[in-house]
Amino acid sequence: MLVESFGKLFTENGEIVAEGSCLIDMDRGSVTMRPIVDTPLITRERGVLHLVLDDGTQLAIRDGIIRFRLNVAGQPPGPAYRMFVAGGQAPVAHGGAQ
Repeated sequence: MLVESFGKLFTENGEIVAEGSCLIDMDRGSVTMRPIVDTPLITRERGVLHLVLDDGTQLAIRDGIIRFRLNVAGQPPGPAYRMFVAGGQAPVAHGGAQ
């Protein structure tokens, strides 16, 4: 099942690393993020990161973020990041955006 959302990526200390539109593939346990601002911080962070979606859902993201360029018809070409949910974790809803 594919879900589109807006998400913010945080370190374990609560520092924001990136934010942007996300395509979540719940069956594969992966997230593709198109960040508003491309920054090298996304691939340099180590340890578990936390992705908070606009509906309040939180996902733990494991090491190994992949950067690539995405060219989709109707959208400007730009960077995208493929991330993977830690341990195949199911999403945790928290009843509202943060």
